[in-house]
Amino acid sequence: MPNYSSSSVNVVDWAMGFDGSRIVKQRNLLENLPASTNNNSSTPAPPSFQDFIALLNTKKRTHTSLSTSSNSSSDNSFYLPHQTPSPLLDHTNYKYAKIRARPLYNFKYNEASIWTQSSANSTNSLLSNLSFDVNVVNKFFAKETKENKLINNHEQHSRNSSNVTTMTRPFQLLDKSLQITYDVAMRHLLQLLAKNNNKNKNATIDDVLHGIDTGNINSEWLQCVQRLNKTLNKQFDKRPEDKLKFETFNIKNLDDLNLVEQFFIKLLRIPNYSFKLKCYQYRDELQPQLVLFSQSIEHFIRGIELVLGHEHLPGIFQLLCFLYNSVSNKSVPGLDLVSLVDALNSPTNQSNKTVAHVLVEILDKYYRNSLMSTINDEKFTELKKVCSINFSKIYVEIRDIYQQYQQLDCEYSFIKNHYELPLFIQSMFVETKLQFEKLFKQENILKKGEQDLAAYFCSNDLSINVCLSTVGQFIDKLRLAHVENNKEQKRKLAIKEYDRKRSGSLPINTTASILSCI
Repeated sequence: MPNYSSSSVNVVDWAMGFDGSRIVKQRNLLENLPASTNNNSSTPAPPSFQDFIALLNTKKRTHTSLSTSSNSSSDNSFYLPHQTPSPLLDHTNYKYAKIRARPLYNFKYNEASIWTQSSANSTNSLLSNLSFDVNVVNKFFAKETKENKLINNHEQHSRNSSNVTTMTRPFQLLDKSLQITYDVAMRHLLQLLAKNNNKNKNATIDDVLHGIDTGNINSEWLQCVQRLNKTLNKQFDKRPEDKLKFETFNIKNLDDLNLVEQFFIKLLRIPNYSFKLKCYQYRDELQPQLVLFSQSIEHFIRGIELVLGHEHLPGIFQLLCFLYNSVSNKSVPGLDLVSLVDALNSPTNQSNKTVAHVLVEILDKYYRNSLMSTINDEKFTELKKVCSINFSKIYVEIRDIYQQYQQLDCEYSFIKNHYELPLFIQSMFVETKLQFEKLFKQENILKKGEQDLAAYFCSNDLSINVCLSTVGQFIDKLRLAHVENNKEQKRKLAIKEYDRKRSGSLPINTTASILSCI
């Protein structure tokens, strides 16, 4: 429920008569409506039926006020006490339930109406003092809007609960056209803080700012701060004078600002906040990316070493070339690596038999150890994963990250001797330097490996991806052909066994048939 400074409605005094003895003229919402001609009548004159119909057909109704006439020639206008809406109810941040009543607008009243009864000499305490505790209204009618529920949850746990700030306040320093972008990021941050509070840890915006200063900040909080800061930097790039407004803002007037603006005022007062945010982003995003790059490159290096150092692969390739020369009646010294997969897929005169099946059958009969050692080597299965990685693109990204690292290192060299920085920053730069040394060393190994593979397969324009991918597919074809050959062999053995059993039982059946005839 809303927190109000007072618990009752201010009572508006009622004019005590029409004889001029005591007239209170306040907000005039009851004028220009003629009173009944019979001022002494005890009941108000009802409106005509035509007026009632005209009222119902009015599309836009305005609150036309009442005016009561007296014998005095002066215009005596009065503001009814029960017309006063409570100034203590917060209709901006809270939604109040509707009371299903139809209001009266343009009907004619006199002072004797139930709505215009004077409380001048009344002994009825209700008429003389229209007041009640607004907490009753809040209890039964008020409902907090979704937009402010997060704000109030934050304020409930705030260290400075006396300074109540909501995001509904209009921007004074920030670009109003970007308010939605700011609000989305800030509300997400408040949701994360509320989630943290559910774990019995009262986290506030000040804790986020403290984490930025010290480096001990939740990664999810940091992502929200990065989005907020990115939007702020766009505004500063567009209007540099806005940054001066933030830096020179009087901190004493902080409570008058929107919650997002308060956050930025405090953020800009953190020493080297921009450099720290860059370091946090580098630590959380770019450093792990370098680790993944190094792992991918290591796959390439292991693949190159596997192909160049495999014991049985040359013999299998040479046997395929010998088979090609025998069938084609040629005497070529070798085959193009890229064409080897197509060579294995070449059909033979037998149905469902390819060159791969023939090659595997020869290997299985005469060089079984070479065949089984090759197709059962799990390292060859990794070559298919490598083919999806473009190491040239990887090193383009590595150099982009390296440029960012150099810029940060230049800033760090200037700042480290003048300001105290989080301890992890120094170790981050040392670790990153070692990462880049390893990556550039791996790049040299890859380039040499690519040259060695081209020489190994007698090709001048062979890339690492094509080479490793082709070898991986070649081994897969042999493995699949071996499985199919085994199935075919088992099927033939089953047929032979069936024929043998059938031929063994045939004489017995013949003798039995002869005896039956006798």
